Amino acid sequence: MSGIPLSSIAQYLGSSGASRNISITGMALDSRKVVDGDLFVAIEGAQRDGHEFIETARDNGAAAALVSRNIATDMPVLQVENTVAASAEIGRFARQRFTGTVVGITGSAGKTTAKTLLSAVLSRAGTTIATIGNENNELGVPLTLSRLFQQPEYAVIEMGAAQLGDIRYLKSLAQPDLVVLLNALDAHVGRFGGIDAIAEAKGEILDELSADQVAVINADQAWTEAWCERALPARIVTFGMSEHANVRAMEIEDEGVRGSRISVDSFGRRFEVSICVPGRAGVMNALATIAAATALGVSLDLVVAGLETADVVPGRGELKQLDNGANLIDDSYNASPASVMASIDVLAKAPSPRIAVLGDMLELGDQSQRFHSEVGKATDLASIDQVIAVGPAAKGIADARQGASIHVDSVDHLIIDLPEFPANSTILIKGSRSVGLDRLVTALTQPFGATAC
Repeated sequence: MSGIPLSSIAQYLGSSGASRNISITGMALDSRKVVDGDLFVAIEGAQRDGHEFIETARDNGAAAALVSRNIATDMPVLQVENTVAASAEIGRFARQRFTGTVVGITGSAGKTTAKTLLSAVLSRAGTTIATIGNENNELGVPLTLSRLFQQPEYAVIEMGAAQLGDIRYLKSLAQPDLVVLLNALDAHVGRFGGIDAIAEAKGEILDELSADQVAVINADQAWTEAWCERALPARIVTFGMSEHANVRAMEIEDEGVRGSRISVDSFGRRFEVSICVPGRAGVMNALATIAAATALGVSLDLVVAGLETADVVPGRGELKQLDNGANLIDDSYNASPASVMASIDVLAKAPSPRIAVLGDMLELGDQSQRFHSEVGKATDLASIDQVIAVGPAAKGIADARQGASIHVDSVDHLIIDLPEFPANSTILIKGSRSVGLDRLVTALTQPFGATAC
């Protein structure tokens, strides 16, 4: 595996140290996740100080450490004033040296799934790296960029935003050749103050593109026209259900919790593809992947092969089976009003009994009560047989329902006294990350194992 001499990084940063000729192939912030060749970045946090874990990082394979104070260790170190800022600069340095293709992806929902699908396709065409998990912020993006020292052919970088300006900053680091704007939805609406502000923030990925760059844009959103104008003079490729989209779904054979088979028109070429990601959201992510990959010159044969063999992202619509034969849709990673509605629509297509375990949807500000109530009413319209609402805000889901429902204060209540779901049932589990519904999934499936579609 190729890398870069530690001395070259030291010279770029103007850092002391790096007296040994050591090759760096990436960076890590967590000493437990270090792999051979990593530069371990020691960050002083409010709860823990990364400098205390340097020896653990060394034992796990770190080649060197990035530190902000003198450390007694026999591992090579680079000393800088601020390790967070320096890690960002290392990411920028890696991008400057990279000669392959970088793709940047943003949106309110679907980023990780779209990244996974696209990286599965691009890996058919050449060596590909991608954001690990959802390391999509100012700390995570430089980690992915640092792996560009390995000189792959493609890199797929996921970019998230907590406020206006975040995407602009991350894009300045990644300098993507092709950008994908998936959507603007009501996720984190309380943090941004409104859906229009979210659309503005996600649109930052389109700013200052040149004519030799490509912008892949959702054709079905209220902001599509404004986004397309914002992306000029870049080449624009649109995707969606709209008849005006360059890449669109002509027909969709919904296979319920097991995914969809899609008849696609891509710039006038018709073909079919099966995906394992259920619902309309899965279809849109597949269309975005097709649009991006074909814009990069990947053949349709490789696109189809990549999509049809891509794995479902854990915790994002992953189908599992309990020991009694019941189907469990693990969508526990996170939740927003739009994504919960989409998951309810998937559940509605499953045979009865249909059970939804729904946790709090957080960061909705003063609209939280309204959104939770709307979800409760939607479960009635979708003929969901039972709802288990988890968390204080989720009580609004149970209160709004006409059908059977129960409410518990926390996931701990369910873990202590595990529900017994009928053998022929389909269970959806979804909530905001901090609710901890992934722990319920583990408690239900760990003794028995699980199979994905």
